[in-house]
Amino acid sequence: MSESGAIEAMRARLRAGGLVKICGLRETEHAVAAAEAGADLLGFIFAPARRRITPVDARAAIAAARAATARPILAVGVFVDADAAEIAHVAALTGIDIAQLHGDEPVDLPARLPIPATKAFKPQPGASLAETLACIDRYLGVDAPPVAALVDGYHPGASGGTGARADWRLASELAARRSLLLAGGLDPLNVADAIVAVRPLGVDVSSGVERDGVKDAAMIAAFVANARRAFDRIASAEDFPEPPG
Repeated sequence: MSESGAIEAMRARLRAGGLVKICGLRETEHAVAAAEAGADLLGFIFAPARRRITPVDARAAIAAARAATARPILAVGVFVDADAAEIAHVAALTGIDIAQLHGDEPVDLPARLPIPATKAFKPQPGASLAETLACIDRYLGVDAPPVAALVDGYHPGASGGTGARADWRLASELAARRSLLLAGGLDPLNVADAIVAVRPLGVDVSSGVERDGVKDAAMIAAFVANARRAFDRIASAEDFPEPPG
């Protein structure tokens, strides 16, 4: 598929909604568990972080996950302030489909990548809808924008994966206006409530499916199942709206 074709395919996948992403994967067994549980996107961190993985190990995990299911799996590489050459190099080594940008990248970076990108935002507590939209639209308003924004929880000095909960009220207002994925403080117990409250196109979890800092297959399965039921419930409600009055 051409570069432009890949971007359009990702846009179409996002428009369909109901996406579930398991991020911060480091072990092949957990990538396989996520694929078998029904996750749509598998995330691998290539920035300095506790959950960082090497391109070689990521490539093996991606291959094993794709071999474990007939469902299409999208692999996401998480980067913080990496340049286009580094992201392209990792993409070639690993076969990732999407670059998730978690730093202060220049707005034209997605246009210089060989794969589609999403852009993460961490609104500070008390941030208004207007100022958050302005920040997001700096990236979405260019000729070759990211295919979606990701709203994460705010934590000073950390780029993500902290378990800090996002502001669901603000995220809901953003999701009504922009293509949005929701991350930040999600876990198997609250993901359904988050989906109902925010109505995002997808949800993203890392620390919320870990025990003692290690991914847990049962928690991954519970997260995916609960998210899937919530997305299905919303779809059914929209197909059969309440009668007026």
